[in-house]
Formats: sequence, C-alpha cells, structure tokens
Amino acid sequence: MSSGTGRTLLALGFLAATALGAQSPAPADTIADARRLRDAGEYAAAAALLSPYVAAHPDDPGTARMAALMAYWSKDIAAARATYEDALAGHPGDADLRVEFGRFLIDLGEASRARAVIRPLAESGSRDLPTTRQAVTMMGTLEYWRGDFPRARRLSIESLRLDSTDATARRQLQEIELASAAWVRVGGSGWHDDQPMNRATVEAEAGWFGSPITPFSVRVGSMHFSHDGVSENVSRAEATIATFLPGPRLDVSLAGGVLTRTFGEPSDWTGRGSLGFRFPGHVVLEGSFERAPYLNTTASLGTTVMMQTLDATLRWRSPSGWMGDATARRDAFEDDNAVATGYVWVLAPVLRRSGGQLQVGYSFAAQGAEHNRFVPRDEDLDFPPGQAPATVPGVYDPYHTPRNLRVHSALMGVTVRPGARWSLTANASYGVHARDDAPVLSIVASTPNVEVVRTYYVRDFTPWNLRGALEGSATESVRVALTAEHGTGPYYAFTTAGLRVTYTFVAAARRRADRY
Repeated sequence: MSSGTGRTLLALGFLAATALGAQSPAPADTIADARRLRDAGEYAAAAALLSPYVAAHPDDPGTARMAALMAYWSKDIAAARATYEDALAGHPGDADLRVEFGRFLIDLGEASRARAVIRPLAESGSRDLPTTRQAVTMMGTLEYWRGDFPRARRLSIESLRLDSTDATARRQLQEIELASAAWVRVGGSGWHDDQPMNRATVEAEAGWFGSPITPFSVRVGSMHFSHDGVSENVSRAEATIATFLPGPRLDVSLAGGVLTRTFGEPSDWTGRGSLGFRFPGHVVLEGSFERAPYLNTTASLGTTVMMQTLDATLRWRSPSGWMGDATARRDAFEDDNAVATGYVWVLAPVLRRSGGQLQVGYSFAAQGAEHNRFVPRDEDLDFPPGQAPATVPGVYDPYHTPRNLRVHSALMGVTVRPGARWSLTANASYGVHARDDAPVLSIVASTPNVEVVRTYYVRDFTPWNLRGALEGSATESVRVALTAEHGTGPYYAFTTAGLRVTYTFVAAARRRADRY
C-alpha cells in the first residue's frame, strides 16, 4: 500500500468518526443539557431530551429516575409512571429507585401500589442504609393512611430508633398517640316539647384505648322527665368496645348496658352492635342493631316500651365537600308492631374558604307504621246529656305511629371558623312539601255504648329544623361543645340545648411519643 493511499484511508476514517460523533453526542452532554433545562424550569423539555437516552441505555437507572421526575414535574403523569415501572422491572434491587417511585405513588394517593413498591426495601435487613430508613418511614405513612394505627405506630417507632431526627416519623407518632389518648367527658342537656314534656339529662363518660384502633368506653347517665305534674327518672350505664380491621376494612362496635326506671319494669338491659365496611372513594356501608327504651312520648313514661332497631346506612363523604346518606331503618316494638323509615339526603359545596364553608342540599324521608296507636286521650268517655261531639281528643299511646309520611326538604349547612381552635356551625332544613295521613277519632254511636273509630285525612304540614353548635378547644386538653336546636314535626315541636366538656390526656400522650 502506497503512502498516499494510507493517508487517504486515514483521512476517510477521521471524517467517518467525526460524522458519527456528531450523530451520537456523548451521554454526559445529554445529561448536562437536561440538568440545565431542569435548572431553568423547563421540565417538559428536559423530559423530552432524556426520553430517547433512557430508552437507549436501560442499564442506567439513575438517569431513568431523573427522566421520570422531569415528566412528573411537567405534569405528564403517564410518562413518569411508565418510566418508573420500566426502570424498576430492569433494576428491582435499586433502593433509590424504589424510594423515589414510592414517593411518586404516595403523592398520587396510590397507596396499594406504593406499598408493593416500598415493602421489599422496608423489610430488608439493611437498616443502616438511608434508603431503608426512608422506606420504613414511608411504610408507616401508608399504614397510617390505611387506618392501621398499631402497625403505623410500630413503624414510626422503628424509624425513630434508626434516626431520631426523622421529622415525618416523629409527627406521625405524635398524631397517633394524640388520636388514641384517654379521655373523660361530662355533659348535660335540656329538652322541652309541646306534648308537653320536659327532660333534663346529665351524663359522664370515660374512655381509653387498648390499642390505637381499639377504644373502650364506659358511660353513665340519668334522665329526669316531667309532664302534667308527674315526674319520672331513667338511669343508664353502658360499656362499649370498638375496633377497626385494616385488612378487610371493617369497623366493628359492640355495646351493652343496664337501665333502671321509676315506672313500668324497674330494670332492663340495652345492647348495640354495628358493622361497617369502608369502600374506596370515601363510601361506608354500615349495618347496626340496637335494643333501647322508647322515651319520646308522655304515654311512654307510664309503661315499659323497648324498641329493637335494625339500620342500614350508606354514607358518602367527598374531600371536595360533597356528602350524603341513604338510610333504611325498622323499629320493632314488643306489641308486634313496627315503624319503617327511609331517608336520603345530599349536600353540595357552594362556597369553601379557609374561614368556613356553605353547603346546600335536599332530603327525602318516608315513614309508616304497620299498626296505628292513636287512641282516645281519656279511657272513659263520658258525655253529658245531649249531642256527643263528632270527634274526641286523641294521643299516641305509647309511641308515635306515622302513616304514609312523606317529606321533601331543602337543606343548608354553614360553618364559620373564627380562629384555629373554634368553629361555629348552623344546619337548617325546611319542608317544602310534606304530608301524611293524620288520624281522627270519631264517634259513630253514643247509646247504649260509645263506639269510636279511627279515620284518616291527608294533611299537609311544614316541618322545619334549625341546629347550631359552637365547638372548640379552650386549651390543648379541654374541648367544649355548646349546642341548641329547635324543630317542628308531624307530632310535636321541641327545643333543646346542651353543653359537653371533654378532657383528653394530651400531656401523657405526648410523653409516650417523646420516649423514642
């Protein structure tokens, strides 16, 4: 080969190398350019620049993390997710990748997938690595969101033992301890209605937690009734245990108690149980059973009336402020009678601010009894000589039994927060269309025996209700609630007011959290 030919081939090789270098820039230049775009806030451009590089270099998880982060910051969630998933599939042992991907999923609220990504790292034995400590803290956050407070507490304590400066674990542990702090509560209320009946109630309650999701409570109370110059008393004591099962997402509650009264049977028992399932999307389905005394009419204060209630409720509470309930209930009495109730309501957010909110909505209620208990007020009907009255006064004895009751109501709710510790709420309902079959007792014969028959007429009426509450923390440990309410319904109008003071053992809870 001549020297001229060699020089020609060398020149051609140099040109080819130069051309290839121009077509395939050095990886360092691509990453450096992406960093400059990132620093300039041009996240979408940085993501677009890194995307082909990541595809051509599947063995570089660090750049894949940067590409996913740039896509996320530019709000391209789908591209960020795909980049993270592909990188994790190729590098399942990369701890930094798992931490960043898990944090991304937590930000999106995808707790289940985040738990699957983080768990292998959190359960690894490398507790001295920063990424492992971060994974343990993140798992604690995920369990906290899921409502598994015992596991979240254990993970938060473990995080603090690994790193006592972990602010997230510290805050989380304090929140769990405060939420599961023991408490005592005292309260009283007064009631007046136009039957007429007056009632004064005093109650005291104490509660503590066997675990962060299992509260126990004991409550005692006394009610004093007065009507038509007669006074009666009912005293109650009840114990309750409740818990939440995070796996099946079940809320469980059981309660039992005893009562004494100055009329009817002197003593009796009460019971209550409920089971609730938390669906995704802030929806809860709850079923409950309760055995309790009926004490809402003057006639029920002269005889023993126990009521067994079966209830099913679907509840919806949206973070956006929408909320609603749908309830079906059956109240069964010991005289082979029952009252069925259906109720649905929905509230929509109209105005939401940091200082309060305004909601408006609609409700519909339907109610009816199998048998009517509207009877003459006086057992002995004695008419003077002459014409007997066409109708006689009646009373529901011993409990109210509606017939074909239908109520359409407009709803409004207002919340005002004058400060960080206090809130003032007002809720109102107005029956825009309400009717029922009202009973009438008529005389059909007066000699030789008086015969009374019950007939009905369609009655339109206007029920309404207004309730206000002032609630807040007088101190960190003392919470006060003052309530007042007035309402009119198909049977009577009432006014009630109450005061409740709760003391929570906050200092003890903080001491427990500060031990770690």
